[in-house]
Amino acid sequence: MNYITPEYYKHFKCKCGECRHSCCDGWPIRISKKEYYSLLGIRCSDTLRTKLDCALKINEEPSNECFAQISTNWHGICKLHREDGLCALQVELGESYLPEVCRLYPRNTKRLIEINKCSCSNSCEEVLELLMNLKEPLKFEKNELSVDPEFETNLSPEKYKCCQKSVSIIQERSLPLPERFINLGNFLYGTDIYSKKPDHLSLAFQSLYAFDKYFENSISVRDYCKEALNYFGLSGKDKLSEKDTKVLKEKYILASLHLDTILPDWSILFEQLIVNHMFYNNFPYIDQHEQVHNAYLALVIMYTFLRFNILGYMYNKTNKETLIDYLAAMFRLIEHSNFKYIAVRIFKEENYSIFDCTLQMLYV
Repeated sequence: MNYITPEYYKHFKCKCGECRHSCCDGWPIRISKKEYYSLLGIRCSDTLRTKLDCALKINEEPSNECFAQISTNWHGICKLHREDGLCALQVELGESYLPEVCRLYPRNTKRLIEINKCSCSNSCEEVLELLMNLKEPLKFEKNELSVDPEFETNLSPEKYKCCQKSVSIIQERSLPLPERFINLGNFLYGTDIYSKKPDHLSLAFQSLYAFDKYFENSISVRDYCKEALNYFGLSGKDKLSEKDTKVLKEKYILASLHLDTILPDWSILFEQLIVNHMFYNNFPYIDQHEQVHNAYLALVIMYTFLRFNILGYMYNKTNKETLIDYLAAMFRLIEHSNFKYIAVRIFKEENYSIFDCTLQMLYV
């Protein structure tokens, strides 16, 4: 079956047990009703049976598509995950017995009205390494794949063209990333929503602090958020004073200089991450019931949230593997939770002026 895929897709190969942070780490695996009863009744060794019986848990509000989950241990690791990094279920019975989400991850296959798409999540360590090594703008190409689309999306040809235009705006390298985001906002809103650079950045720092305070309780990213807050001197504070904002800005500049040193092409990497994320989510039509404007707001928040925390976390580090680990954890939150809805909700609950605050966030 023909699919449109990112150009790196043909080079993707799961690292299996060599992965530093397995895809089995950090979240429960949701499975269908059919998969649940299949796993409940399979013939296997006593050891695997015990693991399955301890791991399988029916959801509080089960549906046919999301009936149960393979739960994690106290460290957030799948109970079927072995010490050698491999899956006990796959090792004993083979790939065909894996739940669909495990078999396909990090792939996401969609059937649109006129085309099929297969994308890969930024939460995968191997995908991130492929993107980091890609220096030219990410291209998309046709490939023949032996899988049926997992999801069906009612995305018209006109909307698909809007998706393509949005990607092309972010890939316009003659402009710095903040200006590309501004042009994307103008395109999606159909008018010039921003007029000039901000005079100050206090709203941006207040909002980024609010996001970190909320997400520091997330299993996937709490250690990264806490370390960033510690670096910026914000741990334990309920709100930011004028002095806090001044110190934060000074430390932000120092951390930015450090990132420029260890990763001179950071803007290229961020472009690849953003574009891959957009393709993965059919941006700006990430949800058929969600407004395009909210999708844009969530994208701006994602970009600035990533940059804010990467600066606070990497300020005293130089290892690129550490950077990859950070990004994989962050995108587990961003792409496999309600991050986009929660981030927009926090933004609106704080009563920030949307255009003033997003403009400041882009120039942080």
